[in-house]
Amino acid sequence: MQRATDNLRADHRLVERAVQTLAAIADTVRDGGEFPAEDCAAVLRFLREWVLAVHMRKEDDMLAPAVAMRGDEQAAATVGELLRLREEIEELSHALVLFWEPAGDLTQTERCGFAVTADAMVQRLSRRQQLEEEILFPAYDRDVPADDQLGWLARFAQLETDRGSRADWAARIGELADRWR
Repeated sequence: MQRATDNLRADHRLVERAVQTLAAIADTVRDGGEFPAEDCAAVLRFLREWVLAVHMRKEDDMLAPAVAMRGDEQAAATVGELLRLREEIEELSHALVLFWEPAGDLTQTERCGFAVTADAMVQRLSRRQQLEEEILFPAYDRDVPADDQLGWLARFAQLETDRGSRADWAARIGELADRWR
């Protein structure tokens, strides 16, 4: 039987590909390469529309409260850290969308600002996933009783039906990740 954490780990593989792509775009821009407006917009759209609106809702609206109530002190503290990181990720996402979704190339100052902001986004997304994989998911699997988990995968599926599924994004992110290796 698939567990909620199995579903979220599968999400993480896709998020990792998008994060690696954003990091590669930032490196290219930092090194003076042409700003890839379309590719950047696609990655940012994925981060807003799927990572924040679907994936993190699965974690923060369902999994995290159960772990905070049932887990140990470390797990509860990790939930707080994850929520703080989500706020930072949302702010960075807004900054990237507002300032770096242009149709053309960037000035040198804009290049530097984009690269620094993208690096901060990559760092926070990576840190969040690390905390989830190392602390949150094991605490959930260990401490949340199976009867409390009933229906969670159906709720995950409904959220993806309402907002877009991992499968909907996988091909597009895969193409971008392959191009930006």
